[in-house]
Amino acid sequence: MKPILILIAFLFSINVFSQEVTLLYVNSSWNESNEYKHLNLLKNVKILKADYDDQPVKFKSKIKSVPAIILFDENQKLKRVWSGGLSMSIDVDPKEIQVAINNLIK
Repeated sequence: MKPILILIAFLFSINVFSQEVTLLYVNSSWNESNEYKHLNLLKNVKILKADYDDQPVKFKSKIKSVPAIILFDENQKLKRVWSGGLSMSIDVDPKEIQVAINNLIK
């Protein structure tokens, strides 16, 4: 029950208080060795982190692999997803993510 309340609070706070580009990073504790290490290089974006294992089944069913980086525009519309796939790691250049963020800010 607690993870569902956390997810509802998260979605509510995004919709009510946020009018900025948001990046949601999802990974699992069992996949910590494949943590994406470049989030701190990203600018002009609100970064939220979620542990896959703590999420409700409905949320988990939407995530195809971890880690996952999900980019939302200022209206919280899904704009881009990067995911680990079979390698269970994200090898995307942080510059590519920053370009996507910058394109949403314009």
